[in-house]
Amino acid sequence: MTFAIGLIALAGAQFDSEPRAAWADTVVQINPGNVPTTADGFEDQECDPNQGGGPLPGQDIWVFNLPAHNQAGDFVSVTANFGPNGTVTITAADDPENFSNGGPAASKAWIITPDGWTLFGASAVITGEADFFVLTHTCPAASPSPSPSVSPSMSPSASPSVSPSMSPSASPSASPSKSPSASPSASPSKSPSRSPGYGYGGPEPSPSDMYVP
Repeated sequence: MTFAIGLIALAGAQFDSEPRAAWADTVVQINPGNVPTTADGFEDQECDPNQGGGPLPGQDIWVFNLPAHNQAGDFVSVTANFGPNGTVTITAADDPENFSNGGPAASKAWIITPDGWTLFGASAVITGEADFFVLTHTCPAASPSPSPSVSPSMSPSASPSVSPSMSPSASPSASPSKSPSASPSASPSKSPSRSPGYGYGGPEPSPSDMYVP
């Protein structure tokens, strides 16, 4: 009797240990109120080091969120439609660094694109069930700084070209040209022409000098 009860209990344990059917993957769309938008024009902006980092030079980061992990499960893949720039697809299997899965927090995924793209729509494959997923926030590209190219070019060109050219040319040409020409030409030209002869300021002739025998 005891042996029979043990067999029945073992059979029941084997039946209960059979794996239950896993959730089937489903496809959901992004909340239509989130698109179309650019990363810079989206109202919620945040740069999280655990979700793509940033801000990145020349690149936008788009972060998607799948609410209610207990029911919706995790992202399997996300495909984002950027209109004329094409679509971008990431998968948890091939791009694990672009996903935050496993709960208990909501599953997240992020896509990095060139700066200025417009998101027109997106779809996702998930492990559970949900009505939609959301674009939770963006991290727009870093703005280039104009300051390094302006300040170095102005300071070296102004000072060396002005000061050396003005000081040596003014002082040597003005003073030596005036002093030697004025003093030697005034005194020697007048005194030798009037000294020898009578009647030009010399002594009058005496009577003895004028007598002729």
